[in-house]
Amino acid sequence: MALTYETPADNRRPHGSYRFDVYSLKAGRRMTLYGKSALCLFIDLEADFEVDALCERALVIPNTKPARVVDFWAMRGGVPTFFLLTKQSEAWMNEKKKFAYVDFYKWVADCNAKVVEVLVDEFEKRRVRYDNWSTILQHLISHRGQVSENLADRCTNLMPAKWRLQDFEKSISDVDAMLVRATVFTLLTEGKLRCHTIDSLPINHSTEVSRT
Repeated sequence: MALTYETPADNRRPHGSYRFDVYSLKAGRRMTLYGKSALCLFIDLEADFEVDALCERALVIPNTKPARVVDFWAMRGGVPTFFLLTKQSEAWMNEKKKFAYVDFYKWVADCNAKVVEVLVDEFEKRRVRYDNWSTILQHLISHRGQVSENLADRCTNLMPAKWRLQDFEKSISDVDAMLVRATVFTLLTEGKLRCHTIDSLPINHSTEVSRT
């Protein structure tokens, strides 16, 4: 039986950390995140079309002192995956050698699951990406439940190989432009469309999108 988690194991706020209240489309509920790194990883997981279930701080790694919480659990590509935020430092390498972590990694492997270590050092270099995906996710949340399967199919059938966001919104004149945009963003999160500049240029009406 696959490992699944739906509620956080630890809700305590780490001393000095920023609090972010977000809505997860993957989990279908609100989440409270602590720290900017957790927010960035959350955005990456919400944007990942292979992720279809998500839980923050799903479990506490047994026998760790101080207690170490798994930052996220996700069902990714059908595989239960535990995400750990790490820093590229000798301290983390030393921590990993401790029996508690060795036992945890072994348990995960025995359960046919995975551990993914995510370097927090990389987040600051990808600010444009996180700004863009924040915009996309907020738009989807404000239109959740409004993008029908028929509308998604219609948009898919009308899409050329490559097009600008504004041009496509105008081409479907009988549907509100913001709802068309929500449909495009839905298809983007499902991996059916691609935006080559999403990591490098702010998303706007001139952004180019293409079929995968």
